Amino acid sequence: MTRATACLAVLIVIGSTTSTGQDPWPQLMIEAPETLTATAEQIQAFDLSRFSRVMAIIGLTDVGAPIRVLLVPEGTALANTTPAWVAAFADATRDLVVLLPERIGSYPYSSLETVLHHEVSHILTARATAGRRIPRWFNEGLASAAERTWSVGIRSRFAWEFVLSKRLTPTQFEGLFEGSSREIETAYVLADRLVRDLLEQYGSDTPARIFSRMSQGAPFEVALYVSTGASVDGLMRTFWRRHSVWESWISVAGHPFTQWSLITLLALTAIWRHRRKRRARRHLWEMEERLEEQSWEEHRRRYRVH
Repeated sequence: MTRATACLAVLIVIGSTTSTGQDPWPQLMIEAPETLTATAEQIQAFDLSRFSRVMAIIGLTDVGAPIRVLLVPEGTALANTTPAWVAAFADATRDLVVLLPERIGSYPYSSLETVLHHEVSHILTARATAGRRIPRWFNEGLASAAERTWSVGIRSRFAWEFVLSKRLTPTQFEGLFEGSSREIETAYVLADRLVRDLLEQYGSDTPARIFSRMSQGAPFEVALYVSTGASVDGLMRTFWRRHSVWESWISVAGHPFTQWSLITLLALTAIWRHRRKRRARRHLWEMEERLEEQSWEEHRRRYRVH
C-alpha cells in the first residue's frame, strides 16, 4: 500500500462539512497518481446522496470519519499482488477503498460508480455492526442490493446461475467466495437475490434491526433469528425452494424433446401460413380470371359485328 501511495499526485475531497452541518453521507478523499487524474475527476462528479439508501437500510445515522479512496494503476506493487479478477476491495479497519479502474467493466464490476458504491457500502456496514463479523453472503448481498435495482439483465443472470448451482448449505455458500473467479461470480449473484428475498419477506429495515442487536453484542445468527424468526439454515432452504420454479422451467425449456417439439411446431406453423397464403393467392388469381372473362364477354356483346 505504501508504494501505491508514493506516486500520489491528486487529492480530491468529496462531501463537505460546513458551519451548517455535515452532509448525511460519508466524505470521500480520492487519492490518485497523475495517470488516473481523469478517473479521480470522474468520481468527483458522482452523486454521493446514493449512499443515503444503504445507510437507511442498515440503520446508520452517524456517517463517521472520511473514507479514503485509493486509485491504483496496473503495474504497481499493489496491483501486481491483487488477483487479476479483483477490481476493488475495502478495508473497513482503515476506512479505505482501493479501486483498480482498468479492471472495471464486467460483472459484478459493471461501472466505476457501481463499484465505488459497493465498496463504500462495506465500510458503512462495518460501522453499523461495530466491526462484528457477518457472513460474506450477507455482506456482499446487502451491498449489491443497495447499489442497484433488480434489472432484467441481473434477473436473467440469476436464473442461469441458480439452475447451474446445486443446493448449497450456508457453509458451502460461504465457501464459494473463496473459490475460483467463476464460483465467486456465482456467489455474488446468488447472494444478491438471497438478501433481496430477505428484505421483501421481512421488511427493508431488517438489516438495521439485525445490526442493532449485533452492536449490542449478539452474534449474527442470533440477531437474525430474533429479528426474523428464521435461522440461517431455514433462510437458505426457503431460498432454494422459492426459486426452484426457475430450475424446473429452464430444465424443461432446455430439454432436447422440448426443443425439437418447439422446432416442429414452428415448422408446422410456417407450412400452414405458407399454404394459407398460397390458397389466398390462388383465389385472387381465379377472381381476376373471372373478371377478365366477364369483361371480354361484355366487350364482345357490345362490339360484335352483325
